[in-house]
Amino acid sequence: MIDLEQAKKEFINYTSQYDTSDPKIRMKICHSFRVMQISKNLAQKLNFTDEQIDVATIIGLLHDIGRFTQYTKCSTFKDHQSFDHGDEGVKVLEKNNYIRKYIENDNYDETIKKAIKNHNKYQLEVNEEDAVFCKLIKDADKLDIFYEAKEMFWKQKHEIIKREDISQEVVNQIENKELIKNEVKTSNVDHIIGVISFLYDIHFKATLEEIKKENYINDILDRFEYKESVRQQINKIKEQADKYINEKINEG
Repeated sequence: MIDLEQAKKEFINYTSQYDTSDPKIRMKICHSFRVMQISKNLAQKLNFTDEQIDVATIIGLLHDIGRFTQYTKCSTFKDHQSFDHGDEGVKVLEKNNYIRKYIENDNYDETIKKAIKNHNKYQLEVNEEDAVFCKLIKDADKLDIFYEAKEMFWKQKHEIIKREDISQEVVNQIENKELIKNEVKTSNVDHIIGVISFLYDIHFKATLEEIKKENYINDILDRFEYKESVRQQINKIKEQADKYINEKINEG
């Protein structure tokens, strides 16, 4: 049903029409391949059938396919400054029935498109059957964003971050275990805490176990020096996150 090696070749062919010399484009290509593998790993841990594992894997590969037109047209990956990349991804797959390049039949077309459309949304609007794929891609995507935040993001911002504060609304939302909305972020520190808030939108125990194993929360936050007042707030955020992860993992 799905030839994953052929799908990867087609994805490379599709992205080759964009400026692959641009580091931002290359970053999204690499992100897509990593999320593809993470999605497969999660699906296996969740005891999906072989067919479901293939579907989850292809969703991982295609989840950000709308990013390439977004960045090329708008020079940003920020949805609130351009357009919704999840919605755009569905349009890409629907145009000229492009999805057939990745999957032979249409049995899972709606599931794939719903997962891509919803992977970046604050709330899911899908039926129970499709929800598991939507939740899986949201978790897989966040796992790789944690990796990127640990290894890549804000590399040239260390001196700026040392002088910044956390916005009070960001503090309020993270204390309430909420996803931090883009519109309340006003500094690099706010954006760092915004990534940490992804923790409170994780759906599967296996994902939390991976976050704990990789020590993502502490490693992301400990990359930087902060003002003393901010450091105190950061320590509280770390303590809250650690407690939350352990409680969720130990729930059963």
